[in-house]
Amino acid sequence: MKKWLLLIAVSFFMPGIAFCSVGFSSLLDASDYARPLLLSIWYPSEADQLDVVGGNAVFRGEYAALDGPLVGRHPLIVISHGGLRSTNDSGAWLGAALAKAGFIAIEVNAPRPETPVVAVNEIWQRPRDVSRALSAILDSPVWAEHVDQKKVFVVGFALGGTAALSVAGAELDAGSYYQSCADAGPVGADCTWYASHNVALNQLDQDGFDKPGHDDRFASAVSIDPEYLEAFSQGSGPPLIPTLLISLGSEERKTSNLPLVENDLIDKATRSDGFAVCTDRGPHILLEEEGDAALCGVSPEVRARTHTQIVNKILSFLARSL
Repeated sequence: MKKWLLLIAVSFFMPGIAFCSVGFSSLLDASDYARPLLLSIWYPSEADQLDVVGGNAVFRGEYAALDGPLVGRHPLIVISHGGLRSTNDSGAWLGAALAKAGFIAIEVNAPRPETPVVAVNEIWQRPRDVSRALSAILDSPVWAEHVDQKKVFVVGFALGGTAALSVAGAELDAGSYYQSCADAGPVGADCTWYASHNVALNQLDQDGFDKPGHDDRFASAVSIDPEYLEAFSQGSGPPLIPTLLISLGSEERKTSNLPLVENDLIDKATRSDGFAVCTDRGPHILLEEEGDAALCGVSPEVRARTHTQIVNKILSFLARSL
């Protein structure tokens, strides 16, 4: 049944093409000198020579043809992945999977906030990063001609999922957001970091926070296990475009109270499953470096199955939303 749904979704976006080889390229958007964005671009390609992209000692990379040829026009997805302090290309697994399904997938890599004083502004910076990424692609003579501008979407995970909801038109309630760390819940790690440096959520740039993040160039949005969800569900208007919220884990995350949002659930998953499959050494490295061992808390096979579920839900929703 799952494979059948996937093939229907893929054939909707890319008639006659079920799966493609993957190409990879990058583009630097320096339109904001203080916040350059490195865009990782995954796309369907006919190239045969593949290299490993996006991997490190903890997480496996993905196979792709560096600057492989791209032909035709394709739907486009902008991916905002996070973790507040995630490394570049944390969503490589998702970008590669969407490229295999016939999309151009753009992962947004912004500068990593090194201090809580800087990081507290990520809540409103990330939606603007998504919009900047789309503008950079559409303004590029290399990429613009390959984008089907009637099929442009945003997909976000964790803080990127919060950004996706903002881009879709949902608005954070300021009072609810400022109180988010009072009941740490799923954002506990970031709240602890802020508290250890005496930084409160209301110490952000208020002008930036108050500006709407909505971007009407996007046709649909998918938010995967977003952070600060409770701040959206109190006093917020609904998203302005079709929106899917995928919760990972019945205990860890609850569904949204936002009107007009379709809720889905992968009940045996956790937020850690939004990251790549771990290497054999990954769990040991995290323990040695006092990192979050939960990031590699399941077997590679289990995480790969969860990734397949996430991708299938995304493709099915985007096909139905149009």
